Amino acid sequence: MRVGRWPIWRLKGTAWGAPPHVPDGRAASANRPARSFRVLHTDSSELMGGQELRVLLEAAGMVRRGHTMVLAVQPGSWLECEGARRSLPVEPVLQRQSRYPPLILEFLRLIKKHRIEIVNTHGSVDGWAATIAAKLSPMKPLIVRSRHKSTPVKNTFHRRMLYGRLSDVVMTTGEAVRQDLVNRLAVDAGHVVSIPTGVDLTVFTPHPVTGDVRAEFGFTPTDFVIGTVSFLRSYKGLPILVDAARMVCARHPEARFLIVGDGEDRETIAGQIERLGLKSRIVLAGHREDVPTLLAHMDLYVQSSIKHEGLPQGLTQAMAMERPVVATAVGSIGEVVRNRETGLLVAPGDPGQLAEGLCELIRDPDLRGRMAKAGRRLIEASYTFEGMLDRVERLYERLVHERENGGLSPVSH
Repeated sequence: MRVGRWPIWRLKGTAWGAPPHVPDGRAASANRPARSFRVLHTDSSELMGGQELRVLLEAAGMVRRGHTMVLAVQPGSWLECEGARRSLPVEPVLQRQSRYPPLILEFLRLIKKHRIEIVNTHGSVDGWAATIAAKLSPMKPLIVRSRHKSTPVKNTFHRRMLYGRLSDVVMTTGEAVRQDLVNRLAVDAGHVVSIPTGVDLTVFTPHPVTGDVRAEFGFTPTDFVIGTVSFLRSYKGLPILVDAARMVCARHPEARFLIVGDGEDRETIAGQIERLGLKSRIVLAGHREDVPTLLAHMDLYVQSSIKHEGLPQGLTQAMAMERPVVATAVGSIGEVVRNRETGLLVAPGDPGQLAEGLCELIRDPDLRGRMAKAGRRLIEASYTFEGMLDRVERLYERLVHERENGGLSPVSH
């Protein structure tokens, strides 16, 4: 959804309306590196989504740990606006395929200006231009190629070079994304590492339900609220969720659905809800600032994605809040939703199967409780924000140390 030329996220922050909370990032760690790093993050995206949020969260957290993070992003993009609001070093750079030569020169200038040691690329246009600039720079910064989504990468010579010889390491946000790159592009497995986006457990933690949030949406205390927090985009599978909601509501009159977020598909989804006569059962909450509170009011969380996912942050946040979850087996979702252990996993694109999973958990409060607690334990053990920063720091430290000492070795996973 856009206002004029630029995305609506420029005006309203994240998909739910609030600029995302960035954790302190200074938690004690026995494995903290002995030095700080100077990193240039490049991202040619103009919109706001999980990738851009990860870039912002990681950069802000690393700055709070004493590192220098510079964001080279599109002028007027969400990342430029939100990065500047948080006083991060932001360099607006117009990134278009039609201007590769000047773009390479601009990245060369930034590498020299900020004395960059590591270039971390996140998009397509910036990925090529910043990589070439790093190779040409007398400073010879290390190159990290980040991959956020499970969208298949075409097996071409150019992409094998980008993810192979032209980068020092590839960082993905999930093991499934990592394995796909290794298998599809024949990239050396030791060249690719998975570092999923972590959850801030000081914000997303189980707490008693308070306030009149349910009443705000017309829900009663006895309604069973099934919710999701999502950008309203086609690959999130929300039309599938609406179809599943029709089936669930026919069997469970107490069921209500809460969809939190906004995006270009909002009008399509609203029209579908109206056509199916579900306006009294499904609420499109739009942009919200109180996501942890809304999650606390959900009896069940649902992730209906059909493709492209890495590891959705709304899903891991819900699990951290000890919400039972039903999710589709897409991307790296199955790494956290372990079927019948930390949640129910169903096939993507199948509203009937999704409805069956939701109905099973509506009927079985004991199973909901066991899986919700197991999900929280998994997030605590393996998916915290501080743990993510620790792993990124250790990766950077290893890359710099090994180059200084005569060569890089395969990364550990």
